[in-house]
Amino acid sequence: MEESRGPLGLTERVMRTIAATCLAGMAVMTGTDVFLRGAFNTPVFGCEEIVSILGVIAVGFALPYTHYQKSHIGVEILVRRFSKKVRDRIKFTTDLATLVLVSVITWRMAIYAGTLAESGEVSMNLELPEYAVVYVLSFGFFVYALCLAADVLRFFTKSEG
Repeated sequence: MEESRGPLGLTERVMRTIAATCLAGMAVMTGTDVFLRGAFNTPVFGCEEIVSILGVIAVGFALPYTHYQKSHIGVEILVRRFSKKVRDRIKFTTDLATLVLVSVITWRMAIYAGTLAESGEVSMNLELPEYAVVYVLSFGFFVYALCLAADVLRFFTKSEG
């Protein structure tokens, strides 16, 4: 199934790998911080910031994968009682509404990142540029919007993918 999605599928797989790496990095950073605090009473400087940034990237980059796995919350108990035609129309309506919402979120997030870049906003301890994190999250939402757009188009072409 993944290979048939072309460039969007490849992008989703790369993003999934990055998200998993960030999740592992969060665990390593937290474990290291706890160990160093306990053993040497010396925390990892900026650990909270690094873990927060990795968490943002993990969530943003996991969105397309979650969409293709159909892991988002749904009201299946009610919807599965309807005919396939009605279920398809409900899915289309939901995908279209989500596409509009995610597109607006992506657009506003990119504008906000630009504002942060202009103001020179940085994180408190490590002084990392916050706009970069917002741009990365915006990119994750953008790819998610592309996945939703592909599903909306698929509704009209009736191709399975």
